[in-house]
Amino acid sequence: MNKSVNDIINALGGTGNLASLLGVKPSAVSNYRKKGFPARLHLKIISLCEEYSIPIDNVFFDNEKIPFKSIKSKSSEVLTKTSHSILNNLTSDGYELIDPPVLVSADKVLDRLGEAIADRLYIFSQQDGIRLCLRPDLTIPTCLYYLDQGLSGEKRLFSYFGKVFQFYGEESNEPVEYTQTGIESIGDSDKINADIEVFVKIQNALTDEGIKNLNTYFGDVSLFRTFIKVLDIPDLWKNKLLEKFWNENEFRILLEEISKNQKVSDDLSQRIFSLDQKSALELVRGTINAFDTNSYAGRSIEEITDRLRKKGEAFSLKPLSKNTKDLIKGFLSISDRPLQALEKLRKLCLALDESLIDKIDETLTRFEIIQKSGVGFKNTIFTPEKGRDVEYYSGFLFDFVWKNNNESLYIGGGGRYDNLIKSLGSKNKIPAVGAALNIKRIERLSQIERLR
Repeated sequence: MNKSVNDIINALGGTGNLASLLGVKPSAVSNYRKKGFPARLHLKIISLCEEYSIPIDNVFFDNEKIPFKSIKSKSSEVLTKTSHSILNNLTSDGYELIDPPVLVSADKVLDRLGEAIADRLYIFSQQDGIRLCLRPDLTIPTCLYYLDQGLSGEKRLFSYFGKVFQFYGEESNEPVEYTQTGIESIGDSDKINADIEVFVKIQNALTDEGIKNLNTYFGDVSLFRTFIKVLDIPDLWKNKLLEKFWNENEFRILLEEISKNQKVSDDLSQRIFSLDQKSALELVRGTINAFDTNSYAGRSIEEITDRLRKKGEAFSLKPLSKNTKDLIKGFLSISDRPLQALEKLRKLCLALDESLIDKIDETLTRFEIIQKSGVGFKNTIFTPEKGRDVEYYSGFLFDFVWKNNNESLYIGGGGRYDNLIKSLGSKNKIPAVGAALNIKRIERLSQIERLR
């Protein structure tokens, strides 16, 4: 029986071989011999020992079959039977358990989550003026961890377990913190298979807990983006519709506004739009100086000029036709089982552009593969309207909702976010997809299901 760190390292082939298996430098393994294995590697070490039939003493890992020492050391965390079971599912197949940072840059989070979550952040400033926030999810911290490890472009599979923090207001009964667990697949160029793997893995974790009455809602943000881009409408309207897509109410108001004739009520905006950039800047600067003010409401002369030019451009454009307006509404209103919904989208868009049809067919292929994997589409809905909560999503999306009679409870979901890691500091765009589950809600539902 191998009882010490050195015993385990030697049994796994020595310093060099274990370094290769773990994807670390030999110097790191040498350090493990002195200080012990870091908690984030415990599960990986046990998996390797099981794979190579190497007996180890569970005492070494605190008598836990799944030894999450780093989590157990946090007084606020309690690993229940359900937590262990789900983590056992999610940390299989090469998913490395990590502990992402609790404090992250508020600016990085605010610019990427969108209004739906930005208003719920816990933000504070350091003495140097840098704004930090408690992590509202575990995806962005995992991406930052990926970059901090110098892994840009490499394929890595991560799992995690920990608290996230969101403020819901005094009138809400929702907790300000709750426990999340999930997985992230980063750097896999085979996007369709990565999407399917993450989805199936999360769904299996739920079904293994005996969760019944499970409803799945699918979407794909890239479909709407492609749809808008191929429409024969001015670029200004395209950009505005894409910008407002993340807010259902603002999107609806915008669609109505650009479907009406713009009233000519702003001579300055129209004049600025008719000028070249240099002349427009001079006019705005002169206009502001005429009012003898140095206050630009936090905006530069260039930003003010750009806003006024866009406003003037809007006055010059023809409104959306009724047919185009109805086409947009019809596209977003489709809601059906995945294969049926995508066929409806295909018929609706046949006359538009081949690139859109190709995108719909790609999405259709993804669901055909999911179906072949044994996942049925009972209680499953697909709609291109889905995806208005988190702005960093760029493609395939899914949510899991428990329903029983008039009760419903969101328990988890995820999707593809190919642009996020580059926006956080990577030189290149890195494909990524992930999903997270609300542990407390799953535990509550497991208890309910057992009592029936």
